[in-house]
Amino acid sequence: MRNILFFKFCFFIFLISNAQSNILNASLPSEIGIQNYDQKQTDNDSFLEYDYIDERDILWSKIVYEKIDLNEKLNFPLLFPVNDETYEKNRKSLWRILKENILNQNITELYFDRNDNFKDKMSFNDVLEVVSFSEMINGIQTPAEELKSIDISAYRIKGMWYFDKRQGEMKYRLLGLMPVGKNLKDDDGKNDTDLFWIWYPSIREILHKEQVFNDKNNANRISFDQLLISRRFSSYIYKEDNVYGDRAIKDYKKPGLESILESERIKKEILDFEQDMWNR
Repeated sequence: MRNILFFKFCFFIFLISNAQSNILNASLPSEIGIQNYDQKQTDNDSFLEYDYIDERDILWSKIVYEKIDLNEKLNFPLLFPVNDETYEKNRKSLWRILKENILNQNITELYFDRNDNFKDKMSFNDVLEVVSFSEMINGIQTPAEELKSIDISAYRIKGMWYFDKRQGEMKYRLLGLMPVGKNLKDDDGKNDTDLFWIWYPSIREILHKEQVFNDKNNANRISFDQLLISRRFSSYIYKEDNVYGDRAIKDYKKPGLESILESERIKKEILDFEQDMWNR
């Protein structure tokens, strides 16, 4: 009986040590969140590269644009913690991860929001004007204000649904990610704006190294990359690729019920295609 209890205790300690990376082995608070060699190797082994897809194997495809509203409870893991100063390493919001890596120039594939097809690339100075803002008042430069996690209200994503005839299944490939948040140049700060597109494949390895907090079982955590590519979030479609220059749903349907029904119609069309394939 004692051996069983001792085993359970050891197993519990193992789970905690993995959940709070290095918290039990840290000699200083600054060492909490630093992974050991085995943990780094495990993370590297679990990273799945996007498969190469031969265009001839794509039987059907559709590009859709979706919005992830951070006010929805299911999407809270992408939003919190909203106070970027509370935790140093072991807990970060998606925006904090993105901003830190943008400022240290690990993330460089950023594009103006005015083009959804990644044709209009931003320079580092262009990005700085979006994520931080400073102005001259009476000849004095004010301290720079930076966008914080609490300032981000949503994310837009661009992805492709496609039917892989070689593997006989419907798949999803995330292509782009766009933060939506506070416009620092807006005096009243009430109107959120689209910030910029990020080419998602270029940031997958960065997001794979950061884990999402799990409030049900902190010993069982996944990376931000795993959360996004496996679509563990709530979203709604606001646009699809179409013959009308990829017009948005709001351009041909009234806001409210009509737009919601159109979004659901597009979603159903995607789901029905795979079902129809097996019924032929």
